[in-house]
Amino acid sequence: MRNRFLSRSIWATVIAVLVLIVSGCAGKASEPAPSSGPTASPASASTDTPGTTPTPGQAITPTAALVPAEQSPAQKGVLYQDDFTDPKSGWPNAVAFDNYYIGYHEPKWYHVEVHVPHDKAVVVVPKKSFTDFTVETNVFTEPNNTAKTGDFRYGLVFRRSGNQYYAFTISPRTKTWTVLKSSPTGLAELKKGSSDSIQGLTAADTLRVDVKGAIFFFSVNGQSVGQASDSDYASGEVGFLVETFDSPRVHIHYGGITVREVQAPQLACTVVTPALNVRGGPGTNYPILTAAARGARLELLAHSPDGLWLQVRVEGSSQPGWVASSTDLVSCNVPVKDLPVRQP
Repeated sequence: MRNRFLSRSIWATVIAVLVLIVSGCAGKASEPAPSSGPTASPASASTDTPGTTPTPGQAITPTAALVPAEQSPAQKGVLYQDDFTDPKSGWPNAVAFDNYYIGYHEPKWYHVEVHVPHDKAVVVVPKKSFTDFTVETNVFTEPNNTAKTGDFRYGLVFRRSGNQYYAFTISPRTKTWTVLKSSPTGLAELKKGSSDSIQGLTAADTLRVDVKGAIFFFSVNGQSVGQASDSDYASGEVGFLVETFDSPRVHIHYGGITVREVQAPQLACTVVTPALNVRGGPGTNYPILTAAARGARLELLAHSPDGLWLQVRVEGSSQPGWVASSTDLVSCNVPVKDLPVRQP
């Protein structure tokens, strides 16, 4: 009798569980109601009238360590790479000068130290020229060997040939970034700004530069901070720059460098008027080549000296043309003033 009672109890429990499972599976899951997006406002009917005018040191060169021909899927597109875990990879090691020191730092850093105010050091990979590319590095300030006072900046050098190069630098004490252009006459600032994405002296920063033609895109820790344009230097080497202002000593650690095939966003505009004339030059006196309908995508190439016209290429066409730059006519993903200037 006791065994019979236990057997019935077990079967009752099993049946109850099955009933609960069936009931649960039969229920319908709730879903959030879709939200309604913003409604686009009607565009101006104007097709060709421009709007308002837009606001118009010696390097040390190591032996290049090239990426092997056989690459893993994760490395596809890599043009050059060094993680600085091997002191024999070709970069200068334990090289001391009166004003700076460079070399490997175990286990995986390359350090550049400048120990006088108002000076700089540039270290680049030689005999490996890049035209359009994406370059990235991870870098931080070593606090124990850096003066407690004074300002400095550091970052990436690109398209370098002799004393001609561009650079993207950050200052961790002021949280500012600067795009520089070096020429035989010295350093000039192409663009400057500030960003809270710069982590300062407490953590490493990832710096990235996307170089495509005469347009450069800059980001810090995955956040875009700005763009710049200049067409004077078309290709060159890549590397590092460290510069002091009033700081008597700064010690910077670079945690590797990677150069990949360019991954810059395409510069483009979208037509926001019913129809937009594409002309043979920057002015209404030039012949109409075609008309682009609302929503058509235009590849951005340059702007006219006065900023009133954009040189574009209509999607699906190989022939460039010109359209008025008014925001009533086109919506672009880059400021007009950041485009290269082109004469008709």
